[in-house]
Amino acid sequence: MKLSEIATHISGRIIGDPSVEIEGVGSIDKARRGDITLLVKERYRKYVETTKASAIITNEKLGAGIIDKNLLIVDDPYLAFADVIDMFAPQNYVPSGISERAFVHSEAFIQSGTVVMAGAYIEKGAYIGKNTIIYPNVYVGYLSRIGDNCVIYPNVVIRERCIIGNNVIIHSGAVIGSDGFGFIPQSDGYRKVRQIGGVIIEDDVEIGANSTIDRATVGDTIVKAGTKIDNLVQIGHNVEIGENTIMAGQSGIAGSTKIGKWVQIGGQAGVAGHIIIGDRVRIGGKSGVISDVEADKEMAGYPAVERWEWLKMYGILKNMLARRKEFIENRHENQNRQEFHHRREQRTYFKGSEETDGKQNDGFSNKPFAHLKKQFEK
Repeated sequence: MKLSEIATHISGRIIGDPSVEIEGVGSIDKARRGDITLLVKERYRKYVETTKASAIITNEKLGAGIIDKNLLIVDDPYLAFADVIDMFAPQNYVPSGISERAFVHSEAFIQSGTVVMAGAYIEKGAYIGKNTIIYPNVYVGYLSRIGDNCVIYPNVVIRERCIIGNNVIIHSGAVIGSDGFGFIPQSDGYRKVRQIGGVIIEDDVEIGANSTIDRATVGDTIVKAGTKIDNLVQIGHNVEIGENTIMAGQSGIAGSTKIGKWVQIGGQAGVAGHIIIGDRVRIGGKSGVISDVEADKEMAGYPAVERWEWLKMYGILKNMLARRKEFIENRHENQNRQEFHHRREQRTYFKGSEETDGKQNDGFSNKPFAHLKKQFEK
């Protein structure tokens, strides 16, 4: 494919040779001849001179000053690169129909164009919409529903009475509808509270590998349309997540919390239960949110505060530690100086004693050894 064809597809402007052949995509530091690559951050400019890529997608600002390279200038390089990846993405093999080695209950409902691979188990009353792909060893529970054009990767568990919308992607090992964490302390242990609610995953949601979404105690745990969930994420019972929220890996939300629209939750961040997070809130990685957050706030730290406040506190703490280190070093230096002067005074004292005695130093002249000298003379 020629660079000019790619430029037409992504509405880019070419600087260089429009007839150069592009055969694939690659990262700027590892691209091969024939690849097209991406320059989206200033720190990667150091690879421009050495990259073997045949063309670079970038913007006007980053492209300034680059010579002897074929450039494709666009307003949003990252989005354009995503479109180019789609153009060169290899096609995965997907068999058609329902495998003879899959179990599909006689009272399950499978719509046209759906693929059910070997080892999958579709329970009684389950419904799977059109053109959905069910990979091996997927379990779909009693009365659960999966919409159209979904992809459910191997070893996903969708338990009973869960609803999955259209165009949903669920990656391997994810569990939808596991029991919520509900226990009542008793004198002899813990009483388990039955979790009889469900889970609703709306359209265009993506759920990462080994993530878990607990079913509600009563009612439903809800993940609304367009939300993207990374690997190893925990969502507790009765949580509601608003549209187009994004959660990075190892983050978690405790039960009955409500998350607004377009919220961003960083990796390993935790959100306490029974609180409300407003729309467009950004929560930094490793933060711990323990109380309500108003819309459009940027939070960081533990317990999480507004990011500017956390940076200020961190700066004060860092300055205090630097001053403490300086104080300790100065104290040690003063101690060493005092010890040096003390030793010098001792040497001066003993030397003065020898001169006062007017005797040759025979090893016993100093006062501490005077009694030994008298014994030796006897």
